[in-house]
Amino acid sequence: MKLKQSSRLQKFLTGTLALVGLVGCGGSQIPLSAMQYAPQAYAAPQMLQAMRAPSLQAQSAAGIQVSFVKAYGRTIAENEAVSRQDANGPSAMLIRLIDSARKTLDGSFYDIDNQDVVAALLRARKRGVRVRLVTDTDNLTAKNSGPAGPPRVAITQLKKAGIPIVDDKRSGIMHNKFLVVDSQSVWTGSTNLTDSSLFHHNNNALSLRSAQLAASYTAEFERLFTQRIFGPNPPRQVPYPRVKIGSATVDVYFSPRGGGQEAVLRELGNARKRIMFMTFSLTDQSAGALIEAKQKQGVQISGVFDSWLGASRYTLFNPLKADGMDMRKDGNEALLHHKVIIVDDTVITGSYNYSNNAENSNNENFLIIRNAPAITQAYVEEFQRIRSISRSGSVRPDYRGLED
Repeated sequence: MKLKQSSRLQKFLTGTLALVGLVGCGGSQIPLSAMQYAPQAYAAPQMLQAMRAPSLQAQSAAGIQVSFVKAYGRTIAENEAVSRQDANGPSAMLIRLIDSARKTLDGSFYDIDNQDVVAALLRARKRGVRVRLVTDTDNLTAKNSGPAGPPRVAITQLKKAGIPIVDDKRSGIMHNKFLVVDSQSVWTGSTNLTDSSLFHHNNNALSLRSAQLAASYTAEFERLFTQRIFGPNPPRQVPYPRVKIGSATVDVYFSPRGGGQEAVLRELGNARKRIMFMTFSLTDQSAGALIEAKQKQGVQISGVFDSWLGASRYTLFNPLKADGMDMRKDGNEALLHHKVIIVDDTVITGSYNYSNNAENSNNENFLIIRNAPAITQAYVEEFQRIRSISRSGSVRPDYRGLED
């Protein structure tokens, strides 16, 4: 077996910070006035109070529901106190979906560790649901213990219950975060199944009800689980690359080499009104050149980078800020883990970190969502919340809860 690099951080720095990644996104008709923000109106205590308000619920359109981790405070402790109580957060949404399953659960997750999710999967198995999982080899052992470390408790629990788990056994990252429920629904986004990702990091998750979209994700799952194909060859056949869910049009892309990079650049190139992004990593020079060109054409540009990665010499933060664009670094003590760009009224979101490795080496998935005003509005409002507590230039110390 070809072992991966023992340091997850080292692997990330040599992969996600590569110079050939990209980002794109968009959604529904939102007036340009939505871009006129007033950060002073969102002081941290007010933001936390707002996040506790029952009126702030997971937003949805016909067949699509989106949820965000309520990590809008400065510290991990205050974010966890709020997010663990959120009945509409990604964790609660996922557990409800798992508990609703009657026949099958097929999940591909980079990191599996949260005990509440593990308990839900075990309940499903006990009531006769077929549960199958794919994960990254690095995450079979206890955190930070390396490939020779002791087995991870969550993985041991799942295997002991008879749940088969396939790992990728390769140098690229199996970076997906998706679950197919009863061949009818898909849960996906930027959220790993860890306490940090579910309660500390700024993350998003979507639940989409579409048998066709589920079929496309199932085909990718079978490629990984049954055929053990984690690389780009042979080229994959996506059964339904574009589906209709209510009024929304949803395109799905899988990596490696599934056309995602070209699709994101195409969306950026089509921007007419605005490009907004909140992203863990944005390093691609081609994307940066497109964004700069769009600014010169009058497109409004605004972005929030993860504070730690925003300090990297590879990131586009400094070049874009130097060109006069509204660029911020996040204010979360943990991570800004979103991988989101809004281009006009189209949203792009998923596990894809917009890097050379995300396109060419890693197993990734992302969606391009169009004609879904409620979904776009939800992401615009999340961007406003993230931006309101962002910092103009400060960088937090190295965060030891680093995840991809």
